[in-house]
Amino acid sequence: MTNVHRGALTAAPFGIATAAYVGIFVAHYDRLPGQIATHFSGGGDADGFMSRPTALWFAGGLLVGLGLLFTVLTTVAQDSSGSRLVTAIGVGTAVTLGYPLILTVLINSDVQDPADVRLPMWHVAVLLFSGVSTGALAWWTVGAGPRPVPKAPVPSLRLAEGEAAAWSRTTVFRPMLFVAGAVALTGLFAVAFASWWAGLPLLVLSLSCVAFTGVRVTVDRCGLAVTSTVLPRPRLTLPLGTIGGAGSVQVNALGDFGGWGYRIRPNRRGVVLRSGEALSVRTTGGREYVVTVDDSTTAAALLNGLVDRHAGEHD
Repeated sequence: MTNVHRGALTAAPFGIATAAYVGIFVAHYDRLPGQIATHFSGGGDADGFMSRPTALWFAGGLLVGLGLLFTVLTTVAQDSSGSRLVTAIGVGTAVTLGYPLILTVLINSDVQDPADVRLPMWHVAVLLFSGVSTGALAWWTVGAGPRPVPKAPVPSLRLAEGEAAAWSRTTVFRPMLFVAGAVALTGLFAVAFASWWAGLPLLVLSLSCVAFTGVRVTVDRCGLAVTSTVLPRPRLTLPLGTIGGAGSVQVNALGDFGGWGYRIRPNRRGVVLRSGEALSVRTTGGREYVVTVDDSTTAAALLNGLVDRHAGEHD
C-alpha cells in the first residue's frame, strides 16, 4: 500500500466521525441544555459539563486535529511495520473517540438537567471492541509491505595489541527543542488554569523531549555509550563483552520506530533523532540497538575491531 493510500485510509474514519458528530450536534442543538454532560464517573453518573458551543468546537477540533496528525504521520512514513502500526492506531482512535462523542450528544438531548444524564457502562466495552476491531482491520488492509533489504556487513577495523582508538560524534535534533518548549508551555498553562495533575505529566514529558534534543555517541575500549548533551540521564551503555557485532543501516524514524526519542520495539531499541544513517549494534543476547548518527560505518568498523580484540584477549 502506498503512502497516499495509507493516509487516505487513516483520514477517512476521522472525516466520517467529524461529519457525523458535527451533523448530529447541529441537528440536536435546540434540544440540548445550555450545559451538557461531557464526563462520567465509573458508575455512569455525569460529573463534568461544558457549554454547547464549547463542546461543539472542542470535540470537533479534537477530531480534526488528531485526524490531521495521524494522516500526516501515515503519509510521510515509509512501508514498514511502524507505518502499519501507526495506521492501525489512527483508525482505531477515530472510532474509539468518535463513538463516545456522538453518544454524548444523543444522551443529552431533551434533558432539562444535565446532572440527570447517565452513560451506561456497557458502552465502554462497545467502544473498545469497535476501536480494536477497526484498528485490526486497518492493520490487515495495509499488509506487511515489502521485505527489508538485508544489511551489508561492515568489515572489522583491525587493531594492534595495545593500540588505543576511539570515535565520537554528536547528533542534534533542533526541532525537538520546539516540541519541548510547546509541551512545557502547555503544561504550565494547565497548571495555572486547570490543575497541577493535568500539567505535571506535560512538564515531565517536556523534560524527556529536552533529553533527546542532542546525544553524543562514543565508541572506545569500554564499548558503546550514548549520552544526552543536555541532561545527565538517560544514558545508554553497552560493554564490549555484550556486543556481538555492529553495522550501518538506514532507518525511517516514523516508519521503523513510530517516532523520535528513545524507542522500544520487540528485540529492538533505538535512540532515534531523525531518519537516515544509523549505527546498528547487535548484542550477544539477540537484541539490536539503533542510534541515528553520521559516519556510522566508521563507528561500526571500530566497534567490530574492538569486539574482536576483546574476544581474543578473553579466549
